Amino acid sequence: MRPKSSYAFLPALLLLGLLAPVSGRAQDCKGTFVDGQCVEDYVYVPDYMSPQDLKKDIDEHSKDIVIVDTAAPPIWEEEHIPGAVNLPYSKNITPPAQLSREKTLVVYCACKDDDDSKEVARQLSLLGYRKVKVLKDGWFKWLDLKYKTESKDDEKASK
Repeated sequence: MRPKSSYAFLPALLLLGLLAPVSGRAQDCKGTFVDGQCVEDYVYVPDYMSPQDLKKDIDEHSKDIVIVDTAAPPIWEEEHIPGAVNLPYSKNITPPAQLSREKTLVVYCACKDDDDSKEVARQLSLLGYRKVKVLKDGWFKWLDLKYKTESKDDEKASK
């Protein structure tokens, strides 16, 4: 029986063996990696949800959606759609994004043409989220329709 220390190199060797094929595949990919798989000619096309449909889901206390606000934390704390979670916009969302993969994610922003929410939705799709929608016309349409909003303080008071 050999001493235990002679096997110390095995984890490093195994790690190198696992990484070698991945780096080779990355160089061969002529497309975009979507959830770790190379997809050629990938183009993200957002799926939209209307504010009216989102309000209906909120009013019906739907358990099948997660509302995702892309605002910076201080802005989100000040005012957001009821029940929204905060996932601030980032050029690169790093996994794991702490969001449900089983529920429909409804992403919105307070920006012109839903640019930030479309980008966050695209990044989430690249991370393997399959049920992602963008709130059509986002935050400003929600306010134009005079739908309810809440703040972080409202959430604390209700608990």
